[in-house]
Amino acid sequence: MPKIACLLLLGVAVSAGAQAPSAVGRVAATQAALEISLEKKLADGTVQPVASDHVFEPGDLVHFRVKSEFDGYLYVMDQGTSGKFATVFPSEDAGADNRVRQTQMFSIPSGESSWFEISGPEGFDVVYFLLSPTPLATPAAAAFAAPAPVSSLKPRCNDEVFKARGECTDMNAGPAPVPKGAVLPAPIAPLAGLASRDIKVVKKQDTVTVGGTGNKTAPVIYTFRLAHH
Repeated sequence: MPKIACLLLLGVAVSAGAQAPSAVGRVAATQAALEISLEKKLADGTVQPVASDHVFEPGDLVHFRVKSEFDGYLYVMDQGTSGKFATVFPSEDAGADNRVRQTQMFSIPSGESSWFEISGPEGFDVVYFLLSPTPLATPAAAAFAAPAPVSSLKPRCNDEVFKARGECTDMNAGPAPVPKGAVLPAPIAPLAGLASRDIKVVKKQDTVTVGGTGNKTAPVIYTFRLAHH
């Protein structure tokens, strides 16, 4: 079972960041866009949807449920809280076929019985989502070098949400744009050189839709911060 240690999501026309954005408009289906939800597997084997800003515990089993509003290819990379990088998707563990089709619903890792296990030091995994209309060379995680020191920021429960729903959430978790001028890890930079960093995020109770606002024929990139104790 693949483990996620300080998860970093890399994506084009896919997912979120430093502060989970509120709804900022409709995401056109003609743009590269993904509807993303998180699911956690409970001890009794049942599956529970959780918010994009949910704070996980070590040992939690989690996967992404993704619905595409765009025909293209999805690449997901993670920088864990330990600073290490991993190819989340496509990969041998999570599934090798990374082509996505409009209206298609799929899981990362692929298969209903496949899950990521949360591990590593407390903090925020940064997941890069890259969605491209054409296939790209899959980055080699072994060649990755962190562009900056791992953040020392630790998740804190939102007291109001915890009192209302009993769920620990942190507004710094979830999808967010990659800031203009922000340095990307070396293997990612060539692939994302032309990728748009302009995105729109629409949040619902247990899902978030992220899409590009620019040229629909160009790649889109954004991050998804996964919080865990």
